[in-house]
Amino acid sequence: MMVDNNEGVSGENNNDSSSGGLGALDIKRTKELDSLLKLEDVYESQSECTRREEVLGELNEMLQDWIRTRSLSKGHPDESIRCNLYTFGSYRLGVHGPAADIDSLVIGPKHIDRAEDFFGFEEDDFEGSFYDYMRKHEGTEKIVAVPDAVVPELKTEFRGFEIDVAYCSLPGYSNVPLDLDVLSAKILHGLDDAGVKSLAGCRVADSLLKLVTNHSEYRIALRALRLWAARRGVYSNVVGFFGGVNLAILVARVCQLYPNASASMLVYSFFQIWDNWVWTTPVMLTSLDIAPKDQIPGLRHWDERVNKPERYQLMKIITPAYPAQNSTFNVSSSTLEVLKREFKRGKIVTGKVLIGEAKWTDVWSDVQFFAKYKTYLQLIVTADNEEDFKKWEGWVGSRLKNLVQGVETFSEGAMMAHPGVKKFYDPEKDKEVHCNVFFGLFPNPSTTSGDAREKKKINLNPAIENFQMTVGNYIDRATGSVNWKPGMGVQIKLLRKKDIPSWALPEGGKYEESAFELVGVPGTQPAPPAENVNNNNNNNKRAREEEKEEIKEEVKEGKTEENGDKKEASSLPVPRLAPSVVQKEVEEEKDLLLDSINDNKESERTREEQQHGKVVKKMKVSFASVVRQGSK
Repeated sequence: MMVDNNEGVSGENNNDSSSGGLGALDIKRTKELDSLLKLEDVYESQSECTRREEVLGELNEMLQDWIRTRSLSKGHPDESIRCNLYTFGSYRLGVHGPAADIDSLVIGPKHIDRAEDFFGFEEDDFEGSFYDYMRKHEGTEKIVAVPDAVVPELKTEFRGFEIDVAYCSLPGYSNVPLDLDVLSAKILHGLDDAGVKSLAGCRVADSLLKLVTNHSEYRIALRALRLWAARRGVYSNVVGFFGGVNLAILVARVCQLYPNASASMLVYSFFQIWDNWVWTTPVMLTSLDIAPKDQIPGLRHWDERVNKPERYQLMKIITPAYPAQNSTFNVSSSTLEVLKREFKRGKIVTGKVLIGEAKWTDVWSDVQFFAKYKTYLQLIVTADNEEDFKKWEGWVGSRLKNLVQGVETFSEGAMMAHPGVKKFYDPEKDKEVHCNVFFGLFPNPSTTSGDAREKKKINLNPAIENFQMTVGNYIDRATGSVNWKPGMGVQIKLLRKKDIPSWALPEGGKYEESAFELVGVPGTQPAPPAENVNNNNNNNKRAREEEKEEIKEEVKEGKTEENGDKKEASSLPVPRLAPSVVQKEVEEEKDLLLDSINDNKESERTREEQQHGKVVKKMKVSFASVVRQGSK
């Protein structure tokens, strides 16, 4: 077997996947898993795959034509000047699904600048820029420039595909060779921070494929876990959950530990390992030590041995390419708690899958988000037109983590926020200029456990006001100009579960019953099917009646003295109780004793609080918060 703590998992026809070939049962489970993934529509058809390649080919031809024209206008008439188009993300790893977007990077020569040539300037109507070239092309359906993002890029819809195009110029190259090695540290010399981050996607993707040996099993397992993360609502790196890179690294690490494992066992081992992981320990695929000749001055390389603040990051999943970065720096206490619950649930459910008590579809069943909590925050993001809304929505989305941290901070750690990753749209409003995002609020398990927990009233007004001040400060980081425009707003409401809009709930207003929905949530366990409950109750009732009759018969058969003389206790007939009855009576006595102790403690505590004038307030979210509109 693959993992030490896997008692109860059938080992029939299973070889040790870390050292030998695949067993028949492993192969069968993997085929079943792969078949279900195809039914879930996570694979792209061959025709669409071919068409995607054709579209990328056309985009590459456009880039070569533009780079030569732009070079000529800047005094570089050499016809051999070229740029290279690279892909990364899910498409590069081979785990993309139908209609998935394509992450791409253009690497160009030193004389073609990102700001001036790739994006262009509004004062010149972007003339000569690639942005201008793309927006005028007949195949471009939509295009939005995001030059102030961490990774500046053009977000486009081209020939029916969403393609994000970033750009990086290499200071040391007057022309880009076709066989450029993106993993070489030499190409990082002289790059600005945006250039290093733009190259990181390609370098990480290539490193992952280099470090994993069994690509086919890796891809099946990664597809399954991407589906799990998306369905369970933990697939959004921007709010503090997992992104594609995080999952790819975690699955790659499992593959390193079990290089010969089947995809089904990789999925099972994924949950086994990461449920028990201490997240202050970094997850690394390679060593952090870099040879002096490959080190570049000025580049920040993640190393908690050197950089003390990095020791206190909550989750550490380190990228395998230099300079190493923590890909989960956005994770907060709230999102880490949600992830731990999902790891716990996944561990239990996959274990049941392997012994035939659950199905693979139970692993990635839809999360019942609006049934989990009693209180929610609703964010309504609006703008006056579609173009403004796309920019504003992206900006607000990148700051949602601040609201999560605000809830934690202003509640003094007593309250946590579960950010929903799905966007909802009010059918009575224009979908192109608004969206709704919900946050589930729940008490911090570490501060609400035990009888001595402090009870208090929580006011979320400061958290809401602080978030609105943050998103209201919408400026261009490069130029300092104000990007906020009239009509851009964020409305925030505090809702109880019963007040969730009907258009946000599933059809019929109720979720389907799931035996595994509450698995992994502290203090809860899934209720067994009603039929089993009834059968168990009937069986228990029948057993109790039979036990009582047996006890009565044994008492009647006992011989007792009727002359009233005292006898030693040892001479009295003792009825022979059934073990279950004895256990029941012991538990009842124990409960009575504990209740008595707790009552005494409670009365003592009440008297002490009255003497000192203390008032214990019940923890609840303040509904004094009014609906607040972002500044206009």
